[in-house]
Amino acid sequence: MQTVLTAQEMREADYESVIKLRVSEKQLMELAGKESCNIIQQKFGNPDGSLTGRRFLVVCGKGNNGGDGIVLSRHLINAGATVDLVHLCQESLLKQDGAATLKSLKQYLIHTDRIRVFEADEFIPTAVEETRYDLIIDAILGTGYKRTDNPKGVRRKDPNNPFLPKISDESLEGSDKASYELQGELQPKLSHDAREGVLFINMKHEKDKSVVIAIDISSGLDSTSGEVADVAVKADLTITLAFLKTGLFLGKGREVSGEIAIADISIPKFLTKENQCKLTDNEFVRTILPRRTPQSSKQANGKALIIAGSQSENGSMMGAAMMATSAAIKSGAGYVCAAVPPSAFNVMHASTPEAIVIGQDEQTILERIQWADAVLIGCGLGRTPESQSFIARLLTNPVLKDKKVVIDADALYAIAELDLLPQLKLTNAILTPHIKEFERLIHVPMSEIDSDRLYYTKAFINEYPLGLLLKGAQTLIAAQGKLFLNNSGTEALATAGTGDVLAGLITSFAAQGLSIENAAAAGAYIHGIAGQSTGKPSSRVSATDVIGTIEPVIAEIEL
Repeated sequence: MQTVLTAQEMREADYESVIKLRVSEKQLMELAGKESCNIIQQKFGNPDGSLTGRRFLVVCGKGNNGGDGIVLSRHLINAGATVDLVHLCQESLLKQDGAATLKSLKQYLIHTDRIRVFEADEFIPTAVEETRYDLIIDAILGTGYKRTDNPKGVRRKDPNNPFLPKISDESLEGSDKASYELQGELQPKLSHDAREGVLFINMKHEKDKSVVIAIDISSGLDSTSGEVADVAVKADLTITLAFLKTGLFLGKGREVSGEIAIADISIPKFLTKENQCKLTDNEFVRTILPRRTPQSSKQANGKALIIAGSQSENGSMMGAAMMATSAAIKSGAGYVCAAVPPSAFNVMHASTPEAIVIGQDEQTILERIQWADAVLIGCGLGRTPESQSFIARLLTNPVLKDKKVVIDADALYAIAELDLLPQLKLTNAILTPHIKEFERLIHVPMSEIDSDRLYYTKAFINEYPLGLLLKGAQTLIAAQGKLFLNNSGTEALATAGTGDVLAGLITSFAAQGLSIENAAAAGAYIHGIAGQSTGKPSSRVSATDVIGTIEPVIAEIEL
């Protein structure tokens, strides 16, 4: 499982490498250029690995990312390529290591005509504009660029809301201190030179169909939040250095990063920390998936209680209960009990005959909670005042305190409506909201949350003892001091009922013995792969289709 770092965490790893391991910044720059060249040769080289016949444009900024680009230029020439290097500032403004590297590269001008060096502190040279390039290297800005100190947008000045970052009086000096502030004015934009470089790369990409390769991260992309400045390089390939970055997956990251490759620059993994974000993958899920022993019984293979579904003369939400229950059964729970309205017993038995079905009498449910290894509360329970009170009584009952609990859908609605978050002392529970549900829970606009999902995920678990799975194209899971990013999935999952399937999966894995955070990580990953594996166009995939692929997906992972 790969570690995924924020910009600050990457800076700390760089610093530790320099201070503790005595690796100089110049050595790191050399490794970045060399390893990036190796990846380019593997992907775009001739059969013999050379780059003979390939014409490159390398666009460099004045910082370390630009230095990486200068080193890369030297290795590209050594591999047979023709290179035009453009640095977007006066040479005197380059950082020390970058300036020394450029001085070395300029010695090549004496010996080969396969290198041209241009200074473009105001305008891109005409000779570069008129040249057609096979590949363009973006080395303008690295992980040092950040969109803003805090998530963007409207900042309501509510001292009682822990999820709204405070804006200092200094930042607001001279502005209208109303009940809200427009954060947009405080957000740094790209410098003129950097912006011109980004626009030029994108223009050549569009006009000449050149392949664009970003070094470390696309310029203009915040490497932590995935937010984009007014412009960002649209890369076909990102060669990220040492470790993956959260911004490659969040926000606009997937949109502008293209394929992702990692260049090993000898910053060891032991410089990262256990609580830093991990990317879920096949290998991780394979190692944690529950395995049955020959001597096991249905009781030993996980007892899951699913409190879901509602019926009235005005409508039925039994589909949610059926899908969650079916997903729990298909993913291996040995004993699944569904607590549903008595009027739905027959339809429940017909849809999932393997499940034990009980009513929603409160005392019966409390007894079953004691029996269960994991409990799911919420799918299709309804939003009537009676349903909300029922949910509140269950969630605040001491019988749930140490249980593994998955809280979804209408239970999330009840928590928000009744302001239950401060009352919940469930240290082994996880909430599974989509962004609209999360907006209700923390009273922050969706646009705010979407601008920096990582920030709000961390803020939530720092404020409450609960775990959180924040659904989205890239799902974030935070619980028990662990943080996961799930990148599996497809737009096909944006359809009714798939959230119930996910809740059932998580509950099943938790019942089978996984910790709540591992159950959520495994559930999210398998849910995403199942959505990709239906064999149908995304617009025609249903939640039932996803359930049908759970078993083969798990079998494939277990191989």
